[in-house]
Amino acid sequence: MYHNALVTKDHPQQAALEKAVELILAFSDANTVYFSPHLEEGLNAGIVIVIISKDSPHGWDELTDNYWKVFEAFPQFSFRIFDRYWVKQELKDGNPFFAMHCNKNSLVYSTAKSDEFLFVERLKPKRFLKKAKYRFRIDDESAFTLSVNVRFYIRRGNYVQAAYTLHQSIRWLYVAASWFLTGEWLVEHDLEIQQKHVGRFSKVLANAFDAENEAEARLSDILNATCRAIHDGGAVPEVTLGMVKAIQAKMEGMRSEVKRLFEECVHRCRYEFSRTKSPLIAIDDPDPLKHITQIVTQTVDASALYCFGERSISTSAAGVLIENNAVDSQNTHYYLFLIVREYRADVPGNIAYHIKSQTNGRCTATVVMHSNKSLRQRPGDQQHFFYRIMQRARLLYQETAKPPFLKFEKVPARDVLSAKIYWAQGDRTKSFLMEAEGLDGGGATKIHVYLMNLVIEQTCLGLIRVFLGYMPNHFSLSFLFELCEYFTPLTAEIFPRTTDKDKELLRILSGRTTSLRYGFIDDVQYHDYEVLKNRYHEFVERADKLAAAELERLERLNESSNPNT
Repeated sequence: MYHNALVTKDHPQQAALEKAVELILAFSDANTVYFSPHLEEGLNAGIVIVIISKDSPHGWDELTDNYWKVFEAFPQFSFRIFDRYWVKQELKDGNPFFAMHCNKNSLVYSTAKSDEFLFVERLKPKRFLKKAKYRFRIDDESAFTLSVNVRFYIRRGNYVQAAYTLHQSIRWLYVAASWFLTGEWLVEHDLEIQQKHVGRFSKVLANAFDAENEAEARLSDILNATCRAIHDGGAVPEVTLGMVKAIQAKMEGMRSEVKRLFEECVHRCRYEFSRTKSPLIAIDDPDPLKHITQIVTQTVDASALYCFGERSISTSAAGVLIENNAVDSQNTHYYLFLIVREYRADVPGNIAYHIKSQTNGRCTATVVMHSNKSLRQRPGDQQHFFYRIMQRARLLYQETAKPPFLKFEKVPARDVLSAKIYWAQGDRTKSFLMEAEGLDGGGATKIHVYLMNLVIEQTCLGLIRVFLGYMPNHFSLSFLFELCEYFTPLTAEIFPRTTDKDKELLRILSGRTTSLRYGFIDDVQYHDYEVLKNRYHEFVERADKLAAAELERLERLNESSNPNT
């Protein structure tokens, strides 16, 4: 029978995952296997989802009950088993679990009959998420409605009935969480079993009632005892007002946590709907980007790496001593967007240096780096910049276990008004600094050059915000110049960095404020100062015209796309 094993070769759990899939295939008639990261970090390596064939002699619930001993051999994974019909029906009813975890991006084993991931591809995202929210709202309101009468029972002194009501409310919260965290739910009334079931997928819910805490374990036992007393006529436990208050506080905290988890789930679904299938390294061997990817991943613990642009730099020479009277060389400059778990300011520069040195100068790079945490942006230009890169740029590498994703309520769009305000504020800052630099301070000094530096920095930041909608987190002039050259040759024309003299002028212009603390402030050559002064005035003048034209274009574009505004 045709099948396709898609376990990523560089995955940290590759060997264990392959062994787990092998055992699954030996004990069940599996049609498809998926491996997907949990909704939250800190649980285990991920979820293995098995979809059994419709010809399987055993039902998926039967396999789940019988094969936990096999699964216990792999504590680094959480296992879920379903059949094709359940997946299809739950997606129809708006269950986000399968939209998050059963798609082409998480596929690790398939057969000729595998088509469950097509169910997700055929979904209409807005309609699906609307249905998911509606169903969750019903569950959440059901849990709340059940708890409404608790105050009435407390006033009447009926603490047993109050505890039973809270038991039913908490049970319903477990059911609601299980639905989108595990793909199914239990009808079980024992809260300990419910907590164990959902606890494999949520750290907070796993410790809602801490079994190692005697007081909390006692509360859990009281809840189960009141349920048995009312349902089965068992012994009625002794319940106090303090117990009811403690359980009520637990229930309210659990409700807030389940709501938060569902919101995270919706964000994850939006991400899965928005991204397309891209291999970890989908590059041919001759492509230098493969080597660059290796350099980056060896330098830093990367979550994802994108290439969002490149430009070629050609040089030529001719002379009587050169054969064929000419020699040409071409270097390529790449624009890389790197997502890491923890941001360190020195990493982008180190990566750019390693790329240049290890490719003998044939390849250079501008590395735009952000942490996973910084992807959590409010709607606006920065979120739009990240969204465009993660949707349109070339994916070079992506962490398999926990891929980064961008949260958004609706597709991010440019905020032209905020970009215009940012440029106007920067313009006021530049005017003040240019007036200060123009004051007669006794000739060329480091103070004058430093003021030039600030004006040029403000101008570059404004251009980058206007053209890209991006706010950099690194501010060296060489980095800002390279980013500006992504959309205009202006900085390359006015501030070239080719000859030794060009590089010396950039070094003077990039002097840090700390240089003012030591030595002489007037040790700048007057000729160099005059060259820099002329260049910086030309740069500001041309940048103003460039930004004005782009803002006008963006406003026209915004008006045409929003005719009613």
